[in-house]
Amino acid sequence: MGLALAGVLFLAGCSRRQDSAPVATNLVLITLDTVRADRLGSYGYAAAETPWLDRLANEGVRFAQASAPVPLTLPSHSSLLSGLLPPHHGLRNNGAGSFPDGRETLATLLAGQGWRTGAFVGAFVLDRRFGLNRGFQTYDDEIERAPGATVVLEAERPGRDVVDRAISWLGEGQGTSRPFFLWVHLYDAHAPYSPSYDGEIAEVDRQVGRVLQELERLGLSGKTVVAVAADHGEALGEHGELTHGLLLYEATLRVPLLIKAPGLVARVVETPVSLVDLGPTLAGLVGRTLPGTLDGRDLSAALREGKEPAPADVYAETQYPAVFGWSPLSSLRKRDLKYISSPEPELYDLTRDPKESVNLAGDQKTEGFAARLAAIEAGAIETQTLPADAETRSRLASLGYVGGGAAPAPRPASRKTGRNPVEVVDLFQRFERAHNRLGSGRPEDVEAALTELEALVAADPENPVFRGKLAQAWKESGEMDRAVQLYRQAAGDAPDDPEAWYNLATALQQSGDLSAAREALQKAMHLDPARPEAHNTLGIVHLAEGRPDAARQEFELAVRLDPRNAQALNNLGNVLRSLRRPAEAEDAYRKALAAAPRYAEPLNGLGTLEVERDRPAAALSYFEQALRLAPQYHEVRLNRAIAYDLAGETETAAAAYRDFLAATGKDPQFSEQRQAAQQLLARLSNRATGLAPDEGR
Repeated sequence: MGLALAGVLFLAGCSRRQDSAPVATNLVLITLDTVRADRLGSYGYAAAETPWLDRLANEGVRFAQASAPVPLTLPSHSSLLSGLLPPHHGLRNNGAGSFPDGRETLATLLAGQGWRTGAFVGAFVLDRRFGLNRGFQTYDDEIERAPGATVVLEAERPGRDVVDRAISWLGEGQGTSRPFFLWVHLYDAHAPYSPSYDGEIAEVDRQVGRVLQELERLGLSGKTVVAVAADHGEALGEHGELTHGLLLYEATLRVPLLIKAPGLVARVVETPVSLVDLGPTLAGLVGRTLPGTLDGRDLSAALREGKEPAPADVYAETQYPAVFGWSPLSSLRKRDLKYISSPEPELYDLTRDPKESVNLAGDQKTEGFAARLAAIEAGAIETQTLPADAETRSRLASLGYVGGGAAPAPRPASRKTGRNPVEVVDLFQRFERAHNRLGSGRPEDVEAALTELEALVAADPENPVFRGKLAQAWKESGEMDRAVQLYRQAAGDAPDDPEAWYNLATALQQSGDLSAAREALQKAMHLDPARPEAHNTLGIVHLAEGRPDAARQEFELAVRLDPRNAQALNNLGNVLRSLRRPAEAEDAYRKALAAAPRYAEPLNGLGTLEVERDRPAAALSYFEQALRLAPQYHEVRLNRAIAYDLAGETETAAAAYRDFLAATGKDPQFSEQRQAAQQLLARLSNRATGLAPDEGR
C-alpha cells in the first residue's frame, strides 16, 4: 500500500513545475490589431488614453522590445499561437492558405487536455477558413456576409460586439470546473481610422477593460494568466508607408506585449523578444509545453525568476510586396543591430538610431545576418493552397489588403527579385489612396481614382495589382470594354490563375457576351472546381440565356459548396420563384437573409412572392425593409407602388409611382420600368377622375 501511495504521489507531482511556482488554471489572450507600442501610455506616449492597458503593464510584465514576425494579421497570429515563424507554418500573407493540420497551437494543446476553449475574432482576415479555429470548441467569426451591389460588404465588427460575445461565453462556463482558454481579437485600431488612430486605441483599451472587469467580477483574476499583444504596428507615414505590410521598419514591427500571471513580479523586460515566443511562454505559465520543434522560446522560467531572458535572434519578414510583383523582405535583429535583406540591404543600430535613418550596411559586415536568414528560409514549407475566391478578395480589399495567392516559392534570403519596396513606397501610397477613393462611391472620387490608377499602371506596367484594380474600377464604372481588355491581358499573363479567368468571365457576363463568359467560367472552374462564385456566375449566364433549370443546378451547386453564400441563395430563390416553386423559393430567400441580414435583395424576393400569392398587403413590409437597407434599390420602389396599387390604396400607390419616377429620373437603365409606371399612374389618375383609360389620353 505504501508503494502504491508513493506512486500516486509521484504521478501527482509530475503535473507541477519543478520550481513549485503557482500555476494558473485559466488563460486569456487578447490580441490588438495594428497597435504600435509607442502609442500606449505605459510605453511613454503622454497623449494616450489607455488606463486599462497601462494598469496591466504596471501590475504585470511589460516587454519593452517585443517584435512581430510579420506586419500582417493572419501570419502574425499564426506565429504567436503556434511558436512557429511564417516560413515554418506556411502562412506568409493574409487570405492565402490555411494553417497546417499537423501542427499544434495553444488551442489544440489545451483542448486536448480537457480545457474549455473559445475564440472571438473581430475581422474576416481571421475567418475559420484560414485554419486557426482548430482546437477552439467555440470559434466566433460571425461577421455579416452581405454581397451585392445594393449593400456594403462587411469584413469586421466592433470590439464591443466581440467582447459582448466573449463575456457571455465566460459566464456560460461558470457551472464547470474545467479550466478555460479565451482568445479575444480586437480590430478597431485598423485603418481607416474613425475617430483618430489614438481614439480607436482608446476604444480598444475600453474593451480590454471590460474583459478584465469581468474576470474580477467572476473571481477569476487571481488564477488566470492574462496576456495582451498587438499583432503588428502601423507606420503612420514613417518611411513613406501609411499603414503596414510593405516594409519592415520598427513602426510596424515593434508591438506592446503585456503578461500578468500568478507568481509574476511586475517588471519591465528589456531583452528583445518575438511574438513567436508568446505561445510557448503562455503554455509554460499554465504548466504545459507546446510540442514539436519550435522557433519560439518558453520564457516562463526567466519571468518567474525575475531574470532577463537570454538574448536571441529576432526574425521578421513580409512577402506582401511579392503580390505586387516587388521583392519580398526579411530582417534579423541581433541585440541592437537590425539587418533588412532586400535588393539593397540595410543595417541599423536601434539604440543609437531608433528611427532607422542611417544605413550602416556599407560600413559593417552583414554576411552572418544574410546566412542566418538563408537558413531560416531554407526550411520553409508550402502551406495548404487555398485559392482566394471573390468573397475573400473583396473582404480583404474592404480591410485595405490585396488578396494574395499562395506564398512565392521559397528562395534564399540573399537573392531578392523584383523592385525594392523602399523605392516604390510612393506608388504603394498612391495605390492605397486610389483604393480608398474608389470605396467612397462619390463620382468625383471614382474619377480621380481612375486617373491615378491609369498613371500607376503606366509607372509599373508589370504590376498585376495595379492593373487588376484599374480593371475593377472600369467595370464598376460601367466601362466594360476597357475592363474586358485589361482582364484579358491578366488571363493571358497568368493562364493558370482561376481568379484571372473568373474576373474576365464576370466582366464578359456584365457586358452581355454570354458565350465568351461561359468559356472563361469553364476555364476558371477547370482550375478551381470548388469555387462557389464561378458556379453562381454560370447560373446567371444560364438564366440570361433562358435556361432556368440549368441555372438552378449551378446555384444549388454554389450553395452546396458554400451554404452561407447569400448571393447564390438569393439567385436560387429567384429561379425557383420563376419555376413556380414558391415554398422552396421562400426557403432560399430566408436562408440568404439569415446569412446576410442587411442584404436587401432577398427581402425584395419575399415581397414579390407575397404579391404573386395575391397578398400585396403582406408584401409591403418586405419592400419597406428593403428600401431602408438600400435606398437606391429602385426596382423595389416600383414593386412597392404596385403592391399598394393591388392592395387598393390608390393615393399611396400614386405617390409611390411618382417617387419611383422621381428617383430614376432619365436613367436609361429604367426606361421600360418608367414607361410602365407612367401608364399605371395614368390609370390611377383616370380612375380618380372617373375617366375611362382611353378618355384620359
